[in-house]
Amino acid sequence: MPPTRLRARACAKINLGLKIVSRRPDGFHELRTVFQTIALADDLVCELTRGQGVGLAASGLAVPQGRGNLAYRAAELVADQLKLRRRIDLRLHKRIPSGAGLGGGSSDAAAVIRMLARAAARPPSLATQLAWARELGSDVPNFLLGGTVLGLGRGDEVYALPDLGKWHCVLAMPRAQSHGGVSTPEAFARWDREAAGSGLTGGGDSDTLIEFCSLVDQVLPAFRPERNRGPRGPKVHAGIENDFLRGVLSLSTDFPRIHRQLRRTPAAWVGLTGSGAAQFGLFHQAGPAAEAAARLAVSHQSWLTRLVGRREYQGGLRAW
Repeated sequence: MPPTRLRARACAKINLGLKIVSRRPDGFHELRTVFQTIALADDLVCELTRGQGVGLAASGLAVPQGRGNLAYRAAELVADQLKLRRRIDLRLHKRIPSGAGLGGGSSDAAAVIRMLARAAARPPSLATQLAWARELGSDVPNFLLGGTVLGLGRGDEVYALPDLGKWHCVLAMPRAQSHGGVSTPEAFARWDREAAGSGLTGGGDSDTLIEFCSLVDQVLPAFRPERNRGPRGPKVHAGIENDFLRGVLSLSTDFPRIHRQLRRTPAAWVGLTGSGAAQFGLFHQAGPAAEAAARLAVSHQSWLTRLVGRREYQGGLRAW
């Protein structure tokens, strides 16, 4: 089953907006979000040899081992579905921090699906891969597409949107020793408590096509540089705020401090990704972005990166 060795760049994501519509009858939450892949990435190598089972060797940031690792579970799932009679060895170099809302574990899992699908004698369809991704987690399907992606349902119903073009991105979050990241289940539970008295936790059925068209109209024009110019350069608005932002800002003094610092920069858009802990600023020019990242790094964790379009993202998987 050639090729027997593949390498993938598992990119992180940011959420350009995230709306929690309601609590669903199945216990999950109905979401409206726009995902965007960025250049901060894990490196993942998958090697297929004689034998059976799955192995995982990791370097860089700490990751769960065995079945506690989503990439490991993805390899088990796909091997079972494709009835692979090969040993799967994964080598992961971890750069994306956990508990940041950047989707690192989900991206690793999607990379495994993509690599094993490519290596299969009869590659499965994208629809089949998306079904596997949904079994693993709500963020995983997004990473099978990459670029700018609309997420509906639990965030796992995904639609490819036109890419936004060249933007520089600054990420910032509290240092690990001062805050251990934000738990997604706890963030949703906090939203449930706040929404309990407002009637928002009931049914949230809505027309998918209407939601799709609405968010496309809101998001894409706002990111065209010629729109909404102001004294400090073009300003953008994602059309949907992140409903987790208020709760995250209340967790410690670090979060509002980062938010204020980003708002004082020439960033065209400032937001929270996922349920946190990372916040981001989008910049048209590299110089102001680098300066903002350096200033944030004095007191916080900070990364200077950029948006990654779909073509570049899909090209980040290769045999060798």
